[in-house]
Amino acid sequence: MKLKAFAKINLSLDILEKDSSGYHKIQTVFHEVENIFDEIEITSEKEKDIFEHFVAPKITSALPSQKSDDMIFKALMLMKKTFEIKKFVKIKVKKNIPFASGLGGGSSDAAAVLKGLSKLWKLKLSNVRLSKLGAKLGMDVPFFIYGGTAIGKNYGEKITPLPKIKNIKFKIDIRKSPKLSQPADRHDHKTEKAYKSLNLKNCAKNLPRTKLLIKGIKTKNKKLILENLHNDFETILKNPLAKNHHLSGAGPTTFSAF
Repeated sequence: MKLKAFAKINLSLDILEKDSSGYHKIQTVFHEVENIFDEIEITSEKEKDIFEHFVAPKITSALPSQKSDDMIFKALMLMKKTFEIKKFVKIKVKKNIPFASGLGGGSSDAAAVLKGLSKLWKLKLSNVRLSKLGAKLGMDVPFFIYGGTAIGKNYGEKITPLPKIKNIKFKIDIRKSPKLSQPADRHDHKTEKAYKSLNLKNCAKNLPRTKLLIKGIKTKNKKLILENLHNDFETILKNPLAKNHHLSGAGPTTFSAF
């Protein structure tokens, strides 16, 4: 079974508040980017689980140092434990989505594996059930279960699908390192440090623009969409981005739309 795990960008990202657990509640509009994807192959094995990773030459970051840190491994272990599966698989992945880029590669890989294993093992899991499982792995994973374009609320895991955007093209600019006021020294803590850099007084000021963005998507109004792209992580950039350029997630990847 061959699968594609697509990248995503955040057309809007509003950081609303920090709750008592220390996590941030958000509202975002996800959009799947279909020309950037990891390639995953899952086949049955008889004796043990096997993992094979290949990193495309353009990606310089290393793979997770521990297998237990790998989202694909976590997805497999979650499925086996939840449904008491005793079977084994071989999972081969070619990484084309750069690590810690703001494009959601690890979450997309996990979602693809959840869907793939459901099909391989004939579990017939609905998107709702897969999303609940995915949320145990990461807050972006449920979006990748659905794909397309969608609103993400709470911590990003509560998904409301939107119509697909067909009248706009997105150009992705993958950057090598974050240009934040407090850049992360390790890619696995990049997002956590970006959140710690935020001043919440500067966030959640664009909620009316988010409503207009969603309206533009629903009505296929290109002008409304292009005029209302935004991301609260842009408030902690050292230097402002070029006109019509926006961060995806916590960056460092940016995108432009036309």
